[in-house]
Amino acid sequence: MAMIFGGGGLALNSFLSPDAFYIYPAQNVITGAEPVLDLTGRVEVPRGDVGPRTAVIVSIGQSLSVNEVPTPYVPVHGTAIDQLNIYDGKFYRAKDPLLGINVSGGVVTDLRGTWMLRMADKLVDGGHFDRVILVPMAVGNTRANQWADASQPPYLFNKINVVGLRLRDAGLSCTAIMWGQGESDTSAGTSQASYAASLNKIIAEFNRAIPACPILVAQESYYYGATSAAVLAAQASVVNGTTVFAGENVDSIGSSGRYDNTHLNEAGAEQRAILAVAALMTALI
Repeated sequence: MAMIFGGGGLALNSFLSPDAFYIYPAQNVITGAEPVLDLTGRVEVPRGDVGPRTAVIVSIGQSLSVNEVPTPYVPVHGTAIDQLNIYDGKFYRAKDPLLGINVSGGVVTDLRGTWMLRMADKLVDGGHFDRVILVPMAVGNTRANQWADASQPPYLFNKINVVGLRLRDAGLSCTAIMWGQGESDTSAGTSQASYAASLNKIIAEFNRAIPACPILVAQESYYYGATSAAVLAAQASVVNGTTVFAGENVDSIGSSGRYDNTHLNEAGAEQRAILAVAALMTALI
């Protein structure tokens, strides 16, 4: 089921542009990055209460933050966990595989899961929030500079603008933005300076599109057993403790938590969810 919004081509980065909701089809450039858009079996839900006990969490990154865990996760608090689909701006009961992000391996019919639903379950179970609305926007197999450059295919920079508009039109305040990316830059040998420059551009655009929302930057570089000191240093360099915070240390999840020594298995997803809740609540206190 294909959904395209706005006109053809790259959307103008403007809240007033009639093409502002257009999301360039990432799969045309990134192999296997076709987002899950089939609404079969999905339950649309009303906006409902979005008070202070509701967490609205945007997740951005690459394959560890798409539908890549080998099996779907069914949350205990399912009726309290929803998602905003950035492709149509509607609310749905959150269900793996999540809408709007790809399935690792590119087979959209493959039932896979995420660590985000586990995190949402723990946020409710721990009494931190009564309701969680997930806003996933990750794209697998992407580098930081692809998210930072408005002129570079597949024009991922514009997704930040789209998400800002979706939150605005849905009347949602943002609780946190969680950046989880780095594996592709480890593989590419990206320098600290280059990665930091890209990440600072991404943060600046989030600050423009979704003002005053805390940003958490995960320590994430683990790629087939190798890590990147340059990527990790760049991720640490943007943390200021006031608007940008340290996210979860994904590199602390070893090979036993990864089904191919890179992507998370069920145990690794559980570990990440625990780490993410701790990082999130530390940032929000």
